[in-house]
Amino acid sequence: MMYIWPPMKFVNPLFFWALLSLAIPIIIHLFHFRTFKTVYFTNVKFLKSLREETQSRSRLKHLLVLIARCLALISLIIAFAQPYIPATKRTVTGAKSISIYIDNSFSMDAQGESSSLLEIAKKHALEIASSYKPSDKFQLLTNDFEGKHQRFVTLEQFGLLVQEIKPSPAFKELKAVIGRQRNSLSKAETKNKVVYLLSDFQKNSSTIEGMPSDTNIVYNFIHLKASIEDNVSIDSLWFETPYRDILKNDQVSFRIQNYSDKKITDYPISLYFKNLQKGIQSISIGSDSILNSFINYKIDAPGFQNGALKINDFPVTFDDTFYFSYEVQKKLNVLSINGANSNAAVALLFQKNEAFEFNEQAEDKLDYSSLSRFQILILNQIKEISSGLAQEIKKYADNGGSILIFPSPEMDLISYKNLTDLLNIQSYKSFINLNQKVDQINYEHEIYDDVFDKKPENIDLPFVIKYYPINGNSEIVGEQIMRFQNGDPFLKEYQLKKGKVFLSAVSLNEAFSNFTKHALFIPTLYKIALYSRPFKKLYYTIGDGLPIIIPQISLNGDETFKIKSIDNNFEIIPEHRLTDGQLLIYPNNQITEAGNYLISLGDSIISSISFNYNRSESNPERLSQDKLTENLEKSGIKHYNILNGAKKDLRQEVSQLDEGKPLWKYFIIMALLFLLIEILLIRYLKR
Repeated sequence: MMYIWPPMKFVNPLFFWALLSLAIPIIIHLFHFRTFKTVYFTNVKFLKSLREETQSRSRLKHLLVLIARCLALISLIIAFAQPYIPATKRTVTGAKSISIYIDNSFSMDAQGESSSLLEIAKKHALEIASSYKPSDKFQLLTNDFEGKHQRFVTLEQFGLLVQEIKPSPAFKELKAVIGRQRNSLSKAETKNKVVYLLSDFQKNSSTIEGMPSDTNIVYNFIHLKASIEDNVSIDSLWFETPYRDILKNDQVSFRIQNYSDKKITDYPISLYFKNLQKGIQSISIGSDSILNSFINYKIDAPGFQNGALKINDFPVTFDDTFYFSYEVQKKLNVLSINGANSNAAVALLFQKNEAFEFNEQAEDKLDYSSLSRFQILILNQIKEISSGLAQEIKKYADNGGSILIFPSPEMDLISYKNLTDLLNIQSYKSFINLNQKVDQINYEHEIYDDVFDKKPENIDLPFVIKYYPINGNSEIVGEQIMRFQNGDPFLKEYQLKKGKVFLSAVSLNEAFSNFTKHALFIPTLYKIALYSRPFKKLYYTIGDGLPIIIPQISLNGDETFKIKSIDNNFEIIPEHRLTDGQLLIYPNNQITEAGNYLISLGDSIISSISFNYNRSESNPERLSQDKLTENLEKSGIKHYNILNGAKKDLRQEVSQLDEGKPLWKYFIIMALLFLLIEILLIRYLKR
């Protein structure tokens, strides 16, 4: 490649050998002897001056024509050598492998000058590809990282792939995208490698710091800018209490975020169940602010509840609906594991309430395989806990079950300590005979949240005659629900990783206390049971890779699991695993659309689940071209260009980036100009 100054390069410098052809017009000029006509004059005294004038004019004419002709030939030769001024960054010539990334995340749904940013990006991608030679190879990459996008294809195939691109919930950081492009280009056969990235470069996803340097690739960032950058998003949703009751009004809490610089007033947000509106709330939120609020509603029947919280916000709409689902069970399964001298108060309490399905099993006849069917186990005055029972209780708690323990009057402390050590909670000590009165109740605890209309004064609380002190490892933290005057716990709760354990310091035997006769006995046990339902996620996020957990289920035969959308005919058969009574379902990125879904086993519906789009794209804050340049300077990327995606056509600019600014057209014009001058000189001087 030839260089000259000023900084100009030539694609075909061998054409300069054609400059030798300049000798031809020069030789013709030197050896051209023109014959002059004889002119007769009546007076010959002017002959000498006329001859001198004619020869002078002829010499000037031929010299000017020769110069114009040589300049025309020189311009033509330079044009064939294809001169260009290289771009300020590294340029490449020859066969190329081009990787083009199109950001198809939801933020690209934002409106540009003429259409959505995604449509503009697709148009620019086709323009970029068409500016290269048909012999070059192209790779298309999107946030989906699809298998068909991992290979290099022809220009025609590339165009077909671009037309198939649709908005996707997949979220990829810029660093991961560039890493994938580098990996693909490292396998390309061509030496020259070029990368294009077409994106709005959202701040949340444009991390590129600390990338390893690569001097073999030229990076071109096509910066797309939305005409409207405001957005309002429902970010999350939750319940303040874990228990849902169809007999009373409920409320769902939510968080909404305003990303615009304008205050929003009287903004409607609606709650739907099975496409029926169950509640509406009008909110006001300041500019660039977050608001936590709630909507009241009521469910009329038990079963799977599939809800959706909705707002109406344009143009970014993927985060305007938040789906959630849960189950309101008709009855809650309770199992009392009875010791030899168990108290009947537990059975009398639960058997009279239609909200519970109460079962009893003797400790020596316990069916371990049935434990997963129950939401709570009550150890009702078991004298000695066998190692096998302790292991099954530990497994039950690990899977999210709740356990309420009432010690036996003749408790074997060693066996109980083995159980509490397995559960990693504090243990019992030898009972003490000490008249005590409960003097404090934790009114803030969830099991008493609606028992009292207001905090009572001078309330009559249970008293005890003897009890088992609960202590041990001081590093284990539990929450006291009721305590004695001396500070010892009467009833204490321990939150495990998934399940929970309630320890009572007193046996249900009346020789220990009057608890079974006290007014607090019924609401305390009811609420412990009600709040012991296994934890179930209200929603999952598409693309997070987490398994769907269905606790307390047993499989029979070869029945097939299916996940089916409530709103359309979408259906998949997911991968699943059964571990310790829990069903783990792995959608494996098969679910790409937010909504409510049902999980079925054979002909039975076993659960409802909800999926929402990742809210990382909700924040419309984007990197400016200046900020992007600043970040690139700090990264390991050495050769890069930043182009304005607002331009109507990028072909010419891409060509100049790749090969510099071509000058051959100007030299063709100069050649024609010099030929025109030659013609005019010949005609003018002839006259």
